[in-house]
Amino acid sequence: MMTERNQTHQLSLQDSDMPLHKFIPLEKLDIVQLNQVRILYYQTPRRFYVYLPNKIDTHAQFQIELQRSMQNYKLTTASTQYVHHQPVAAQDNHAIWHRATILDLNANGIDVCVYFVDVGQQENIPITNIRPLSQEFIRQPAFAIPCRLYKICPLNGDERSSWKLNDPVHHAFNQLMANNANCKVCDRKEQICYDVEIDIP
Repeated sequence: MMTERNQTHQLSLQDSDMPLHKFIPLEKLDIVQLNQVRILYYQTPRRFYVYLPNKIDTHAQFQIELQRSMQNYKLTTASTQYVHHQPVAAQDNHAIWHRATILDLNANGIDVCVYFVDVGQQENIPITNIRPLSQEFIRQPAFAIPCRLYKICPLNGDERSSWKLNDPVHHAFNQLMANNANCKVCDRKEQICYDVEIDIP
């Protein structure tokens, strides 16, 4: 089972970068009713990821099946050619396989930058740690749902201001990490990210 992570990540995905989910669909939040969510991965109030608690058992079983599939995967002598935004299975630094999308193929041919669609995190990993992803694993919606707080700005700033590490809002998010929260969708200007308000029940 994945655990919630409260890390400030320097890399940031573009809100309009829909090719990330060109093949692996996004899980959807209800735009009318309140959604019960938990925080999965936090970067800033402009980009964090939630998941639906009622999907946790389904996702845990999905991960078991993915690990089993990768254990049974047979490497061939022919090298696989990968392309940008291709869905792949990628092994993290804990030797756990996740679904991912290729963000960047480094020129050295050794490393690749991937976006773990079920976590919301980016990572540079060796290209030997990725495998083609079969269709059965592509169809399942991504567990991590991209969100940002609605009409929230940095202290003494505006919507264009950068979030500083000592901003009090980060502490507030720390308090949310271990709790279920009610999430109200306020807007969705871009297709990839929900503008939300979050309240603790």
